[in-house]
Amino acid sequence: MKQLEKIKFIAFLFFVISMYLSCVKDDGFSTPKVACVEPEITATNTISQVKDMYTFGGATKIETDVIIKGYVVSSDKSGNIYKSLSIQDKPENPTAAIKISIDQSDIYTTYNVGRKVFVKLKGLAVGYSFGSIQIGKAADTELGRIPALEVKNHIIRSCEVVEITPKVVTINELDESMLEMLIQIDNVQFKATELGNAYGNIKNSTTENRVLESFNSNCNLTGEVLLRNSGYSDFKNQLLPEGKGSIIAIFSNYYEDFQLYIRGAEDVKFTETRCDYTNALMPTISLLEITEMYQNNLVEFGVAHNYVVEGFVISSDESGNFKNRLIIQDAIENPTAGVQLLIDKDLIFEDYNEGDKVFVKLDKLYMNKVDGVLTIGYPKGTGIAKIETSKVGSFIFNSGENFTIIPTKIPIAEVNNLVYKNTLVTITDVQLTVNELGSAFAFYTGNNDAIRTIESCNEPIKLGVFTDGEATFANEKFPEGSGTITGVLSSNLEIRQLEDVVFSDAYKECPIIIPKIMITEVADPKNSVSSRFVELYNAGTTEIDLTGWKLNKYVNGATTVSNSPVEFSGIIIPVGGFIIVANTGFADMFSLTPDIASTYISGNGDDVYELVDNSGNSIDIFGVIGEDGNGTNWEYLDGQAIRNLDVNEPNKIFTFNEWICNSDANNNLITNPNTPKNAPNGFSPNLR
Repeated sequence: MKQLEKIKFIAFLFFVISMYLSCVKDDGFSTPKVACVEPEITATNTISQVKDMYTFGGATKIETDVIIKGYVVSSDKSGNIYKSLSIQDKPENPTAAIKISIDQSDIYTTYNVGRKVFVKLKGLAVGYSFGSIQIGKAADTELGRIPALEVKNHIIRSCEVVEITPKVVTINELDESMLEMLIQIDNVQFKATELGNAYGNIKNSTTENRVLESFNSNCNLTGEVLLRNSGYSDFKNQLLPEGKGSIIAIFSNYYEDFQLYIRGAEDVKFTETRCDYTNALMPTISLLEITEMYQNNLVEFGVAHNYVVEGFVISSDESGNFKNRLIIQDAIENPTAGVQLLIDKDLIFEDYNEGDKVFVKLDKLYMNKVDGVLTIGYPKGTGIAKIETSKVGSFIFNSGENFTIIPTKIPIAEVNNLVYKNTLVTITDVQLTVNELGSAFAFYTGNNDAIRTIESCNEPIKLGVFTDGEATFANEKFPEGSGTITGVLSSNLEIRQLEDVVFSDAYKECPIIIPKIMITEVADPKNSVSSRFVELYNAGTTEIDLTGWKLNKYVNGATTVSNSPVEFSGIIIPVGGFIIVANTGFADMFSLTPDIASTYISGNGDDVYELVDNSGNSIDIFGVIGEDGNGTNWEYLDGQAIRNLDVNEPNKIFTFNEWICNSDANNNLITNPNTPKNAPNGFSPNLR
């Protein structure tokens, strides 16, 4: 019985299959076609208008029926773009684009490249994320991703699918208005130092940046931009192509850093021969010639000269010093010039390491002194500001060659020699001053910057060693022996790392030098207010380096110092020598060039002058602070005050008996009333 039932079932099954096959007239099977129905939606606003809705301070919630339209240009198919969708307003020559943050993967299966979409913004938010304006979901005041279950309620597919034509631009044309657009850059290649690398990190899933360089038709280097590659992309293990050609990518950013995201390895088409980097940039002017352009005013390099200078990196921010600064000199040994560049960039050493040969394109840059250091960068008034992060690679190019820099060995007596400024030096036979012993490089706690003072015995010059408060060694003890120290020399010395200090010898007890720098003449010529001057004299037995000293002025009985006192830098006053600090008309009147010319020297008979050392200690003074000199025993109106010859010690307390005062004032309290003095014959600068 069971056998009979089995035979019946098989026969029935055979019948059903035969009937089905008889309905198919050929060997093909067609897939049912589903007609696309265009959504009845109209855009109310443009992408640009929506971006303008953002107000700084948090995600801006959209509570009205705002709808935008755009065309999909991104794809997460390869895994390089993660949980985001980039749309632009037109398939060709777009004027605006925006990123939409979505908590969903495989977005490309629904929103493919070229697909027109409508975005209903009611219930979503526009906000600032990682440096760009994006669409997402408000999470308190922050911008989060749109939940996966809500995506189809807000991003509506159109039936229209078009071909996207990338916007062709150069690296130097990139700006924030192009963010999230599909762009194409021609004549690019990977930096020579990148060759041999894969797109990503083959050892792990970290994201990697690879540097692209652009060239003009003459193979001259014109710019740099980062290509950012996810550690989860399906092409991460592919080697970077070694040729030159074009790249299509989504233009994005991470705060100030511009970067590109390719949708897949096929977006990189490098089929041409690479540009030879050795010919990409050729120096057109020497660094020494550049520094000689400086004439105490802002230097504008312009655009017509095509100045390109070659240099070697001597600074490093790896340990925390040289923040936002790159120092280069013109040779690896015995340099003749150096200069500082201000750049808005962290971890500079990763792109420009010690010893790297670099080329700097000076077009559109400026040069002036910043804190006494010759500096190149953007203009800011008459000063210099940092080159913005995204533009650094357009001005400073790494050749890919690295050399060993040999510091110039000099004694501390040579630190004021201009030839060594902004160069790498090793200063020999130095140690901390006795009052600095036991100090940290900066401070043992906190992150304040500091300057420690070093010296050589029997040398009047002392030098400051600057340490950034955030340097890795800032809180460590400064070595207490004696020996050598290597660093970049400016008005101070700045080391690159802890190992730059080699104090392997014992500390030396240096003889104490007590400076005897005196004010010996204060002049207010009746016939020339611009010829006023103050004379300083060294009455001691050793020459004195006045670096860091100041000449303060107190006006009309003031108890506070007038703004911008005279600061001494690199001036050494020999034994029995003089320093003249004068107003701007002194040289013409006396046929003598003052050591310092400054309009600060404007005392008109009733103002106080005070000399202070590099620690801020008062050394000598003329006049009484808080007292207007008119009608006093130290009035020198239209005349002069001269120190008595038998006085050979400075005095921080004004003593009238040490002075002879001549004045046009009818004042019987002074030595010689009614005795005006006319320049030049009535005065004797540089003479006691």
